[in-house]
Amino acid sequence: MSLTSVLFTGSSGLQANSEDLDVVGNNLANMSTTGYKDQTTSFKDVVYQTLNPGSGPTATLGGTNPVQTGFGVTVGATSTNFSQGGITPTGNSQDAAIQGNGFFVLSSGTGLNYSRNGAFSVNSAGFLVDPNTGDLVQRTGTVGEGTATTPGFQVPGNNNILIPIGTGIPGTATANVTLQGNIDSQTALNGTVNASIQVYDSQGTAESLDLTFTNTGSNTYTASATISGGTATVTGNPVTFDQNGLLVSPSTLAVAVTGIPGAAAQTINLNLGTPGDANGLTQTGGASTANAVSQDGAASGTLTSVSFDQSGTIQGSFTNGQTLPIAQLAIASFNNQSGLLLQGNNYFAASAASGSALVGTAGSGGLGTVQGGSLEGSNVDISTEFSQLIIAQRGFQINAQTVTVADQTLQTLAGIISQG
Repeated sequence: MSLTSVLFTGSSGLQANSEDLDVVGNNLANMSTTGYKDQTTSFKDVVYQTLNPGSGPTATLGGTNPVQTGFGVTVGATSTNFSQGGITPTGNSQDAAIQGNGFFVLSSGTGLNYSRNGAFSVNSAGFLVDPNTGDLVQRTGTVGEGTATTPGFQVPGNNNILIPIGTGIPGTATANVTLQGNIDSQTALNGTVNASIQVYDSQGTAESLDLTFTNTGSNTYTASATISGGTATVTGNPVTFDQNGLLVSPSTLAVAVTGIPGAAAQTINLNLGTPGDANGLTQTGGASTANAVSQDGAASGTLTSVSFDQSGTIQGSFTNGQTLPIAQLAIASFNNQSGLLLQGNNYFAASAASGSALVGTAGSGGLGTVQGGSLEGSNVDISTEFSQLIIAQRGFQINAQTVTVADQTLQTLAGIISQG
């Protein structure tokens, strides 16, 4: 190898270690970047000059090994480390982080990007977006699209996620009421025990349903009902208890409601409990505590906020206390995520090396779960990066010394030649 070649060899070392310093510097610069994945540099040697190819052994000689000299080093690859970053609660219900494998899917309008950064917000048009770029967060499946009888929030065939804050939903007529508690076994003949609950008619208007249980003797009661604004008729009587105070029959009573102005007729089922069990109404000694404890109707409501559950489903909270699924986040994985192209803006793009995106839902098919109200931090390890920084710096210094020594040797040789 000539001294000129030594200069180029040392120069290649300077270049390779300089690129390593670039990678380390970029990692340290992004130590606080949401969802950032650090990179590492690997080197490879380059071409060799074969001065002697070597020879095999003969009957009289043992053979010789090859004699080759190298011409430096270059960066072989930069690898992205996709290990999990720390997840930190933010208190913002529109933030999301992925615990495990997968990427959020976003559309730029001309293509798809993939990201671990779930710092989302709702734009003026009501769509869930990355506020830094305007890219639209993508959904999968039919969650929130609605049916012929249920209002939908999403447009079928469009994967952009609409968050319709302020959208109203109609009320739901009460269909079931659950009763629990005790009827005093010492209640006098023809004595009564009362219970009441607020229910909803077909228009979502609240009505007061009042129930009366009248003792007809022999552990038997007749139930009757009244409702504000209309008429309530109970069928399924009588209600009977055994000698231990447990319900015998029936498990349910039906209340036919009619006559509420503007509302449709409806039937409300009174769930009294399981016969032979104490999970509903009982008749034992002691105070009467029987009451209606729950019902399944609701008034009309307005969407006020959303949150993410672990499956990536966006749950909408309404003013009437109901929670309805709005949409489900699309989560992508790749056969070779190391083949993804870094795009900036916390984005990755698919490449021939990564293969096409495999889109599914969080918590299924090996995909991670979604942590709502949280963000994933950078996975940069400062101690590791500082160690690599020292190694790269020393590599640069040593290769600079190679260039310096080669230059000094050339100057000495030039002086000898000039003196000759």
